[in-house]
Amino acid sequence: MADPFDRDRFAATVRHRLGGVSVRQVVDAFPALNVAMITRAKQGRSNLSIGSFLTICKALRLRPLDFYVAGVKRARVTRKTILKQTVTRRVPCETRVGGDVR
Repeated sequence: MADPFDRDRFAATVRHRLGGVSVRQVVDAFPALNVAMITRAKQGRSNLSIGSFLTICKALRLRPLDFYVAGVKRARVTRKTILKQTVTRRVPCETRVGGDVR
């Protein structure tokens, strides 16, 4: 499924904005940021929460909509798609015999 968020471009922009500044210096300058948040943003591999994304954008003076990819179709979640999901059938626990746990 396609993602409307350009993670690679965001990571490249964060790395460019930070330039030669260390992560610790950024955390000292912006108390709302933390080392893990900045590292995830620089790597661009793992998902950031929307709060972290917006905090980084505010601290580095980035526009959040610059990283939105228009025209990407997301899969729609409907009742039909939910009902088509496979569900494991509930069965009694094998360790219970007559209500006693063995």
